[in-house]
Amino acid sequence: MKTVEQYKKGVSLHPVTALKYLALTLAGFSCILPFVWVALSSVKPDREIYSNSFGLPKVWVWSNYKDAWKGAQVATSFLNSIFYSFTSVALLILVAAMASYILARVWTSKILYNFFALGIMIPIHAVIIPMLMILRKLGLVNTRLGIILAYTVAELSFSIFILVAFMKTIPKEIEEAAQIDGSSRLRTFFQIILPISKPGLATIGTFAFINSWNDLLLALVITSGPKLSTLNLACFNLRGLYVQHYGLITAGLMIMMIPVIVIYIFFQEQLVKGITAGAVKS
Repeated sequence: MKTVEQYKKGVSLHPVTALKYLALTLAGFSCILPFVWVALSSVKPDREIYSNSFGLPKVWVWSNYKDAWKGAQVATSFLNSIFYSFTSVALLILVAAMASYILARVWTSKILYNFFALGIMIPIHAVIIPMLMILRKLGLVNTRLGIILAYTVAELSFSIFILVAFMKTIPKEIEEAAQIDGSSRLRTFFQIILPISKPGLATIGTFAFINSWNDLLLALVITSGPKLSTLNLACFNLRGLYVQHYGLITAGLMIMMIPVIVIYIFFQEQLVKGITAGAVKS
């Protein structure tokens, strides 16, 4: 058994290590603080948000959630966001995985890979007008398919960049053994490569879901009307022209944040594995 001196020596921290922990603690509080403010403000009346910003509410106004859910048709927008996000993520995973498989294991073209990677450096704001013109010519403006395709295209470059690096780490012997057993390339891809690539797929899926769920610009430009609006757009419409009802707005923000937090909690382990595995070898 350890003596008291050995135990104290084991738990003692170097000053540099202590400073690191202090910096991480402060960074953690700075990240949690806005969430705490939104959560507390969502159950306060507007006058108390200004007078008692970070204190517990004197009167718990749960009706803010009810008014936000009904007032801006948040229920319809919530279902729209769920449909847009999950559908675009499923389509993105399929397209990005097939393209990455070809670039990583079949036709390793540096030019084509750099072409896709170049899209990471181009912000969506720079291509929003050409994208809108293409969607208008195809008759996809103000349609569900149009916004799903826009979300998919917006995340395609980053997804291919991550998956190509991840698929290069898969041993070639696994694929060669499948080919010797008579497996076709298509069957090898769906039954061997995709299951092995689950961490990478979870990584791009989580990032794509968060970005599409939080999107406001594409939904604002492509869609019009409450029937096709997203949850972010509905929360944006909760603001007033002259008076801001922050209790109502923060209640809508809490409704919008909950699915993202749940998704991240479920996929955080796969997310870390996908990022670290893709960083080992490129």
